Amino acid sequence: MTEREFFHISDDKIKLFFREVVPEGHVQGVICLVHGLGDHSGWFKELVRFFANNNFAILAFDLRGHGKSDGKRGHISSYEALMNDISLLLNIAKEEFKGFPIFLYGHSFGGNQVLNYALRYHPDIAGVIASAPWLRLYSNPSRIKLYFTFLMSKIKPSFIVDNVVNGANLSHNPNIATNQEKDPLVHNFVSASLFTNAYKTGEWAIENASNLDIPLLLFHGDSDKITSHIASETFIKKAPSNLTTFKLWKGLYHSLHNEILNIDIFTNILNWINAIKI
Repeated sequence: MTEREFFHISDDKIKLFFREVVPEGHVQGVICLVHGLGDHSGWFKELVRFFANNNFAILAFDLRGHGKSDGKRGHISSYEALMNDISLLLNIAKEEFKGFPIFLYGHSFGGNQVLNYALRYHPDIAGVIASAPWLRLYSNPSRIKLYFTFLMSKIKPSFIVDNVVNGANLSHNPNIATNQEKDPLVHNFVSASLFTNAYKTGEWAIENASNLDIPLLLFHGDSDKITSHIASETFIKKAPSNLTTFKLWKGLYHSLHNEILNIDIFTNILNWINAIKI
C-alpha cells in the first residue's frame, strides 16, 4: 500500500492535515475517516491496515484543533464548520477515487458528526459507519456544570472545560492508554462551544433519526463508560429499520478500533460493506 500526507485549506482558512492510504492493485471502495475528541487520524493504524489489505483506500484527516491541523486545541467556532470539513473530505475522496463507493466512518465525536452529516446533508455516498458515537455521554455532567458550560458557550465560546478521560476505559489493551498519554498530538481539551454543540447535536440526531435515507452500520461496546450505548440503541429504534444494522459488542470498551477483538469488528464492518456496496 502507498501512503500520502498533505494539507488542505478549509472554507474558513484553517489548514487541515490529511492522510491517504491506497492499497496495491484494485480498489474496491473508499473509507473516509473522522476521529474523535482529543484524538487524531494516526490512531487508526490497525483499521487502516486491515481495510487496505482488503482493497479499500482510506482518506482521513485531523479535525480542526486536533493533531496536525491548525486551530485552538479542542475548540470549534461552529458546528457548521465541522460539517463543511466533512464536505471537503468527501469532495477530495470523490475527486481522487472517481466512481468508487464511498463510506463515511466516524468514531465517538466523529460518530456524532457523520450521523449529523447524513441526516442534515443526505450525501450521495454508499453508506455511513458510526463507532461508539457521542450521541449522549455514559455519565452526563451535573445540571450546574451543563448550565455553566452552555452559558460560557455564549459568553466566551473558546473557554476550555475539563475533559479528562480515564485511559483504562478506552480499551482492554493497556498499551493504548499508555501510548495515548505519551502522544504529544493527543489532548484533553474541550471548549464550551465544542461541548455545547456536541451535546445539542447528539440530541438532535436522536430526535431526527427517522430522516435517515442511506445505509448505516452503528456499533457500540456495552461496557463503554465514555459514550452511551443506550443512546445508540435509541437512535437505531427511531431510524428506518431497512437501512440500519446495529451491533452491540459484549464486554468491550470505547475505542473499538483499538480493542482486543478489533479484527472481529473490522471483519464485521467488511461483511456489511460487501453486502450493501453494489
